[in-house]
Amino acid sequence: MRSMTSNLFITLRAYIESLRLFTSLLVPAVVYIGGLVAGASFFSLPLVLAMLSFFFLGAGSMPLNDYLDREIDAIVHPNRPIPSKRVKPNELLFLSLGLFASGLFISYFINLICFAIVCFTLVFIFLYELYFKKMGFAGNVIVAFLSAMSFTFGSSALGHPFASVFLSIIAFLLFTGREILKDVEDVSGDEGIRQTLPMKVGRKKAAIIGSVFIIAGAFVTPLPFVLNQLGLGYLFSIILVDLLGLYAVIKTLQDVNHTTKSVSLLRIASGLGIFSFLIGTIL
Repeated sequence: MRSMTSNLFITLRAYIESLRLFTSLLVPAVVYIGGLVAGASFFSLPLVLAMLSFFFLGAGSMPLNDYLDREIDAIVHPNRPIPSKRVKPNELLFLSLGLFASGLFISYFINLICFAIVCFTLVFIFLYELYFKKMGFAGNVIVAFLSAMSFTFGSSALGHPFASVFLSIIAFLLFTGREILKDVEDVSGDEGIRQTLPMKVGRKKAAIIGSVFIIAGAFVTPLPFVLNQLGLGYLFSIILVDLLGLYAVIKTLQDVNHTTKSVSLLRIASGLGIFSFLIGTIL
C-alpha cells in the first residue's frame, strides 16, 4: 500500500513538473491584463474563462514539448519526467491533449473571436513543435507571437481585440529579442538539433539582431501610458524594466560567448514587465 502511494506521488509530481507551473501561470496573468486594458472589471466572467482557457493551452504545450523532445532530453535533460522514467511518454501526450481540449472547450463559451484565436493558437503550437522549432529564427518569432497573443486574447474576451494591441507589440518585440539571445547562449547545446540564427549568421550578428528587437521594444514601452491605457505606476516601473533590459543588451554585446547572465536578466525583466503592466491597470 505504501509503495503504491509512493508511486502515485512520484507520478503526480512528474506531471506537475512537466506543466512548468511558474511559466504556465504567467499566461493567465497576461490574459487578465489584456482584459483590464479593454475595460473589464476586476472580476469578469468572460475574462476568467479566457484566463482558464489560455492557461490550459500554455500548460498543455509543456508536456507536448516533453513528449516530442524525449530523445533529446534523454541526453540534454535526463532528469525530466520521461527520461527519468517517472512517467511513460503516452501519459504526457494524453495529458497535453486533455489540457488542449479543455482550453478549446472553454473558449467556445466566451465568444467566437476567442474560439477562433484558440483554434489558431493550437495549430501554431503543433506547427512549432513539429516543424518551426528546428528552424531557429522562424521558431523565435512564433514563440514571441503566441506569447504576445495572450494580451489580445484577454481583450478579445471583452469583445475588443485591438484594445491591447500596443501591449502585444511590446511583448512581441521583447520576447523575440530574448528568444534570439537564448539561442546565442545555447549554440553548443543546439548543434545537430536545430538550425538557429546564431548558427547561420554567427553569434555576434545574432546578438545584434536580438538586441535591436529588445531596444525597439523598450522604445515603444511608453505608448500605453501616452495613450492613457495604463497609469503612472506603469510608466515608472517600466522605465526600470527597460534599463534592466538595456543593461542585459550591453553585457551581451560585450561578450557574446558568455551570455548566461544576460539571458537570466532578460527573464527577470520579462517577469517584471508583466508586473509593470499589472501595476499600470491599478495606478
